[in-house]
Amino acid sequence: MLCAGVAHARGMCTLETKKSPPILVEVAPKEASPFKLRVEGVALSIEPGGLETPATVRVRGALAFEARLGNDAIPARIKRGVDDLSGMVHLAQAREKLTLHANVRARLVDATVKLSGVELRGLTLPCDALTLDDVAEPKLSVEDAGEQRFVAKGTTLHFRSAPGKGAAIEVAVEDPSALELKRVEEQAGWMRVTNRWPDGTLLHGWVKRDELTEEGARHERIGDALPTAGELPACEPPRVAAGERLLVAPVAAGTQVFAARYLGPWAKVVDGTKLKLRVRGKDDWVEIVEAPGIDCAIDDAWIERAAARLPAEPASGAAPTDARVE
Repeated sequence: MLCAGVAHARGMCTLETKKSPPILVEVAPKEASPFKLRVEGVALSIEPGGLETPATVRVRGALAFEARLGNDAIPARIKRGVDDLSGMVHLAQAREKLTLHANVRARLVDATVKLSGVELRGLTLPCDALTLDDVAEPKLSVEDAGEQRFVAKGTTLHFRSAPGKGAAIEVAVEDPSALELKRVEEQAGWMRVTNRWPDGTLLHGWVKRDELTEEGARHERIGDALPTAGELPACEPPRVAAGERLLVAPVAAGTQVFAARYLGPWAKVVDGTKLKLRVRGKDDWVEIVEAPGIDCAIDDAWIERAAARLPAEPASGAAPTDARVE
C-alpha cells in the first residue's frame, strides 16, 4: 500500500509503504557512532536527499526511528508507465535501478536511471509515479532488427528536445552496443534518433551528428539484463557471553532506546510488544537484540532495565510467567 508524492514541505517527495523490501539503512545517533540495520517488511517512508545529502528513512515497526540511505539505494520502482519532464524518455512500469534526488518542487523528483550498459541522467519524474511496493512486470517485446542503427562515438550523448535547443538530458554509454539508435530524421548537423527497450522504456530526441557513428554488426537484444544490486550481508545470531541471558519480554511503549548506556538516543518502542533482550545479572541496563522488522541482530540498542517486564531470577528453576528465557 503506497502513498507516494505526499509532500510534507517544499521540495520533499515522500514515498511510503506498509511493508518495505529489504534495505540496509544507517542510523546516526547524536554523540554516538553510526551503525547499520537491515529492515524488511516494516512500515516506513523515504524522502530522497539532495546532491550532497542522503535520503531520510523513517521506520515505524516495533521500534520507531530515523535513518539515512544512499539516494542510489532507494528501492523505488515505476508504478505506471510515465514520461519524464523533458518528454524524451518514457519509463515502463516496474522499471527500477533509480537514483533519486529531491527537486525544489515537491511533486517532482530528479532521477538517474541505470539500464544495461547505459545511464540516463537529468530526468525529472512525477513523485506519484514512484512506489516502494511490488509492481507487475510488463510483457517484453523485441523491435524489428532490419533497420540501420547508430551508436555513440564516445562515452556520452547529449540529447535535446529540438535541434540545438529545448530540454536537455545526458546519456552515459558504457557499452556502445547497448544503445543502438534508430535514425528518424536529420536537420542542420543534428539527428533525431530513438531506442526502445524490450520492456517498453523509450528514449528519443536530437543528438549532434558528430556524436554518432554507424553501427557495425547488428546485435539482437532478447532481454534487458540489468546490473544486479549488491547482496545484503548475512545475518548472525545474537552473541551471548558468560553471565548473560537471552530472553523475550514485553517492553513498555514509549521506551527510549540508546546506542549505549545513557548515550545516543535513536529510537522508541512503539507498542509495548515482546522483544528479545540480552540481560546481564543485576545490570540496570539491558539490550534489545532482536525486534520485528529488523532482520539481523542489533548491537546498539540499550534500554533501562525498569522498562522491561523481566521475570524474577528463578530460585528453583521455575519458568517465568511473562518472559521466555532462551
